[in-house]
Amino acid sequence: MKPIILLILCAMFSSCADRGSSTVINGIKVLNLHGSWNEMGEQYGRLAKDELADVLDYMRSSTVDSTHLSQAQSIADTLFSQYPQELRDFLKAASASSGISESDLVLANAVEYAEGSFFCSGLAVWGEYAKGALVYGRNYDCMHYSQIGRDVLITVFHPDDGSVPTAIIGYAGELYAVNAFNANGIFAELNNGMCSAGRDIHFEQPQSTTLLLTTALKAASVEDFDNLMTHTQSSSSFIIGVADSREARSYEWCYDGVRRADTQYPEGLMAMTNHYVNPEWTYPDPPDEVCWMSHTRLENMLARAEERKGGIGEMEMMEIMQRGIEEGGPMLDATRYQMVVVPSEMKIWMRICGVVDWTPIDMSGFLTSRNNR
Repeated sequence: MKPIILLILCAMFSSCADRGSSTVINGIKVLNLHGSWNEMGEQYGRLAKDELADVLDYMRSSTVDSTHLSQAQSIADTLFSQYPQELRDFLKAASASSGISESDLVLANAVEYAEGSFFCSGLAVWGEYAKGALVYGRNYDCMHYSQIGRDVLITVFHPDDGSVPTAIIGYAGELYAVNAFNANGIFAELNNGMCSAGRDIHFEQPQSTTLLLTTALKAASVEDFDNLMTHTQSSSSFIIGVADSREARSYEWCYDGVRRADTQYPEGLMAMTNHYVNPEWTYPDPPDEVCWMSHTRLENMLARAEERKGGIGEMEMMEIMQRGIEEGGPMLDATRYQMVVVPSEMKIWMRICGVVDWTPIDMSGFLTSRNNR
């Protein structure tokens, strides 16, 4: 009887384990989802229902402009209508397991559109600029949302359709890539480029944020992102950073085309804020006052990289990214969370401002298909 009981217990444990897991690391919640997109949606709704409800409550609060919220609902419906079937299945299943209506989850998926003003800074060093391995620093800045810092999630997808296991980092409800990191060690993130290429969002075509997620789910190298942006029109004005263990690139990607921006800097250094730097563009150069101090933040990061050339590792990158703009860094009062990524080690350091200080997260275990089920 004992072998039979053991087999039954193993089967029961496997069945439960396959239903996804939630791990909290110093206040940072990591969701590890497995199976079909429908199954992963069920897991997500069950494991993140509190964070989802919190985001929705905040979106409907008086702190978010009612006009933006109204616009966000319309945008949310459009985004959902354009989603590939697997992501639609995910949201529908998440609704069923969370007890939150599908229309509300569709709204939560447009959380950043409700705010209307987000911007960021990115800095990567390798080769002669780095102490060792490539290290990538990233600040996420947003005028509001300080109250929902605890709703920032790391969500790891393990689709059973052969896709590359991929993590996205962002607010609960986001089913697209503002930050993505996959099992092949490819990191990608986006910055707002509207100061340079205009504020239009072309909703008649698939959204760039969705395409970044679907690309991360299949990317074997940075070339896969290069191919996406070279052959696909962006729905809006972005600056995209992509890195692996060997190099980092930045792309100024908008409705009018794409240009590499990292080519403007020395080998081993990449920086980006919120204005386009490739001289081939004919857009007017936006002044700091209308572009969230973009020039100053960029110049500060480049200066700090030159000062520390050859000696920048994880700790040094954290210090640079956490330095306020008045002290020669890129950090603003609007900085909501920060990341330092080491692709070769599959490691992310995260700091959520006002919530948790710098915390190391070993992504290798979470992104391994058979681990943490």
